Amino acid sequence: MIMKNIKITILSLLVVAFFGCDQDDNINTTFNNVSGQSLVAFAGASSDLAVVIDATGTVDVQIQVSTVSDSDRTVTVAVDEESTAAAENYSLVSNMVTIPAGQYSGFLTINGVDNSVEPQAETIILNITDTTASNPSITSNSQHTVNIFQICPVPETFLVGDYLLTDNGNENFGIDVPVTISVDPNEPTNRLFTATFLPNTGVARDVDVVLTLGCNFFNLGLIDINVTCTQVTGYTIGNAGTSNSMYDTNVPETAGFVHTVNYLEDLEADCGPTVVQNFTLTKQ
Repeated sequence: MIMKNIKITILSLLVVAFFGCDQDDNINTTFNNVSGQSLVAFAGASSDLAVVIDATGTVDVQIQVSTVSDSDRTVTVAVDEESTAAAENYSLVSNMVTIPAGQYSGFLTINGVDNSVEPQAETIILNITDTTASNPSITSNSQHTVNIFQICPVPETFLVGDYLLTDNGNENFGIDVPVTISVDPNEPTNRLFTATFLPNTGVARDVDVVLTLGCNFFNLGLIDINVTCTQVTGYTIGNAGTSNSMYDTNVPETAGFVHTVNYLEDLEADCGPTVVQNFTLTKQ
C-alpha cells in the first residue's frame, strides 16, 4: 500500500517546540524559557492504564510548561464528560499537578482498580483547566486520552522470540521485517521490540514498540516521532480501542503462526482521517 501523498515535516523535540512556538493558540508566539510567556500542555496525546484483572494499575501523565520558575507552580486538570470509562474504575491522586521550582514538568497520577474494567480499552479524557504558571500564560487546548483496560497473566514464553513483521497500513512499518520480541522486565504482560517507523520516507526512525497483552486483546502503545502534516497536532499511531485484535494463549505458536495486531492510524487526524490498520507478526 502506498504511503499517503503528504508532506511530513519534522517537529522539534517537545520542549524545544515549546520554546519556539505555540502549536495550539498562536503560532507566532515566541517563548522565552526564563522570563517569557508560558505554554502549558500535556507532554503527549495519550497513555495506557493497564489494570490487572481483579487488582490494580497506575499511570503517570506528564504535563510540561515552557518556562522555569523559582517557585512551585500548579496545573489543574479535569476529566472530560466525553470519557467512556466508569468512574468506579479509576481515581486521580489529585487533580492539581505540581511543577517544582526550577523544573519544566510534573506528573498527574491516575490509579486504576478492576471493579468493572473491560479488556477492550475505554477512555479517560483529560483537559487542562487552570494554571499558576507565570503570567501571561497560554494553556494548550489539546486533550490527553488515557486508555484504561484489563490485563490478565500470560505465559512468559508467549509472543517471545523471532518474528517477521508485515504492515498492512500506509507503510507505517515495513514488509517482512525481522524483529525479536522480548518480555518487558518491569511489566510482564508487555512485549517489546524495535522497528522502523515510516520507512521509505525522509523521517524514518527506529522506535521501541510496546505491545500490552490485555485479557486476550493486543493493545499497541502510542508511537510518536514528532512529525506532522499540519504543524498543529502530529502524526501518531496507537491503541485501537474497541477495534483491538485478539490472541489466544491456548493455541501453540508453531513456526509460521501469525498474530494480527490492529491499531489506529493518525490518532489526531493530522494527515487525514483516523482509521484502523494492522500489522502481522509471523513466528519464525
